Amino acid sequence: MEIKQCIKKIAFLCLVAGLLISGILGMGVSAQKKKTVISSKKLILSVGQKKKLKVKKKNKTVKWSSRNKKVATVNSKGIVYGKKTGKTTVTAIVQMKKYVWKVTVKDVKKPAEAVTQKPVMPEPSPAVPTATATATATPIPSQTVTLSPEQEWEIGKTSGTKEAFQQYFHPDMKQYTGKKQGVPLGNFEEMTYPSEIVGAEREAYVYLPPEYDSSKKYPVLYLLHGIGCDRGQWRYMYLNEILSNMIYTGELQPVVAVIPSIVPKDGLNKDTFSAENIEAFTKFEKEFIQDLEPYVLANYGVSSKREDTGVCGLSMGGMEALRLGFAIKDHFNYIGSFSAAPTLDTGILTLDGWKTKPQTVLLCTGDADGTVGSNPQDYHEKLVENNVDHIWYLYPKGKHDEKVWKNGLVNFLKRSYK
Repeated sequence: MEIKQCIKKIAFLCLVAGLLISGILGMGVSAQKKKTVISSKKLILSVGQKKKLKVKKKNKTVKWSSRNKKVATVNSKGIVYGKKTGKTTVTAIVQMKKYVWKVTVKDVKKPAEAVTQKPVMPEPSPAVPTATATATATPIPSQTVTLSPEQEWEIGKTSGTKEAFQQYFHPDMKQYTGKKQGVPLGNFEEMTYPSEIVGAEREAYVYLPPEYDSSKKYPVLYLLHGIGCDRGQWRYMYLNEILSNMIYTGELQPVVAVIPSIVPKDGLNKDTFSAENIEAFTKFEKEFIQDLEPYVLANYGVSSKREDTGVCGLSMGGMEALRLGFAIKDHFNYIGSFSAAPTLDTGILTLDGWKTKPQTVLLCTGDADGTVGSNPQDYHEKLVENNVDHIWYLYPKGKHDEKVWKNGLVNFLKRSYK
């Protein structure tokens, strides 16, 4: 399947599915006429701040929307997020009634004498954690990491503003996706591995960096594609050029990248959102642990250490990357999710039970993505709620397409494998 056709098909079918789901939910609204009370009709917040609006309801469906998403967004739970200074309105529709809040987003003003403190990454101690302990939780020691100015700004912080994107997340992609004279490219190998979980032979591409030496132990990155596609999706988004150029410039240490095909036993179903296609992702966590990773470790020169292991993905693969990254505790040091699809159990987005927190967790999406909607931001807000340090940004005017995903991959790699 051609990559552009695959992407268009995903976007179209996701949109159709969303309309159908909205229609079904709408049919369930009660015809009873009871007064609905809102908490407030005015809301003031700062850039980067979030507040939750409440509609006192009982078994009623509430549909939220923002008139100007460049100023503030609102998710399905009524949480408003200030993006840039300005005014907008947020609307809640309940049983055919409309309730409107006037929202004002103000700039964050810092005192003139205030000094921005660079985050200090404490040395982990096997006996006593260096982080401040609380009465209810045991802190997880951080790794000692040398950070660039960009990373220092981002660790533990989030931003959805256009200004932050332009300053920190907008590299010249031509420098990464173009073939450059004198820059050696890596090689792609086709890999087939047996899967007891699926009951069939499975396929994957393996990227080997220039001058790959099987006697060495390289860091490893697992890249996951979207639903309705296969291992070719990442490969044909200039993956060889991106990885090889970053290795050549020193932005990325040589890595081995594995791109599995997460498809049904008998191949892709033409119905993108068929039960078979979805089930392939549902089973993938067990397939990864039991079949894929052991085969890679046994047949390639890759490290088995947690600090050398990463996973990232786009769309359905972005959701799956979060699932793998957080469900398999202390396994991945780098977790990247681009335009993540729905269906993730957000209860897993916590570091409870971890011994060492991951060095990099990055989420991004396009602010004009009508396919996955607010799901990526919902995941981001859950991480904030659970005090998980991560990086979050919006791609201005970005849709559900490879422009956002390639940008996400480069930003993820620039902040990983250090």
